[in-house]
Amino acid sequence: MIKVLMDLLVLLRTAAPLLTSLVIFVLLFILLSKSIKKHAKIYYIVFSIPFLMHAIPTILGWCGIEMEFSFIRVPVLGEIIRDYIHMAALGHPLMIIIMYMGALDTRNPYVKRLMSIRKEISILSGFPILTHSLVRVANNFPNSLKYFTNHAEFMDSPRVTSELGAGISSFSLVLGIVMLALFIPLWVTSFDFVRKRMKATNWKKLQRWSYGLYAMMFIHAVGIQVGGMISRNAMTANQGQRTEIVAEAPAQQTGQRERPAASSESPQSGRTNVSESSTTAQQPPAGANRRGPSKGISDIEISRDVRQYISISVLILIYGSYLFLRVRKARKNASRKIHNID
Repeated sequence: MIKVLMDLLVLLRTAAPLLTSLVIFVLLFILLSKSIKKHAKIYYIVFSIPFLMHAIPTILGWCGIEMEFSFIRVPVLGEIIRDYIHMAALGHPLMIIIMYMGALDTRNPYVKRLMSIRKEISILSGFPILTHSLVRVANNFPNSLKYFTNHAEFMDSPRVTSELGAGISSFSLVLGIVMLALFIPLWVTSFDFVRKRMKATNWKKLQRWSYGLYAMMFIHAVGIQVGGMISRNAMTANQGQRTEIVAEAPAQQTGQRERPAASSESPQSGRTNVSESSTTAQQPPAGANRRGPSKGISDIEISRDVRQYISISVLILIYGSYLFLRVRKARKNASRKIHNID
């Protein structure tokens, strides 16, 4: 039973990593809410370690200092650091939890537990988000910016297979820089020592920018998925066209000659052809079980296109339901104010 559950978890993480991580983190935060509130600094230190392990070598590399040792090569630790790079595993689910707290009913006991550590979750989310941003800025942003500043040179690259796909991906990556510039002040002001030095009205005005950040998160995430899908499909189509051209080339240009079909018997010995006899010998006896080994949940293969369709559907579901809940809560609050005035 445990193996089946583990295989199912692996399958869900492969097919829908964002949704799987979101459910896991919600359960963990509800269970550990008191611990996180009481020992917040310990959680901050733990979450900051993978960020520092990736940030320090990256910054040193920018300064021309290369480290021979890489933490990513360490078996378990390396996987955690890689999860910090991919937003679907850590950063994005934490931001969605923070986002949803403003749309849910705070009278619910589970929502109350999450609301009690909303500040702590906001601070924890910063470490994987900054790691993700650091990697993407270093590796993708300069080239993506060329799409807008030097379009001709960008399109001459052999890596570009679709102008539409490249444009959507480049816009999404450049938007990520705008998101980072907006996220940093929101994150920094989550710390008590900063918040206490601000006026309450100024702090609230700044926090309202989080709604714009949520909208950009959705556009950024969907844009990355759609742009990558269009570019990959264009590359597959181009490869198929090249294959057809090669297949239709005349045989004279390839220097190949047609060979006579092999006879079923060897002309020298009169015996049956070796390939035919081996095929016959490999056939199982009558009544034998011809079925292969049974496949489990972990053996199910999901193509990359299907995974991306699932990811886009999950994003639409999450952000669409948040928008519905947020609008409904705003209408309820407005109606309550009207009744109180009356």
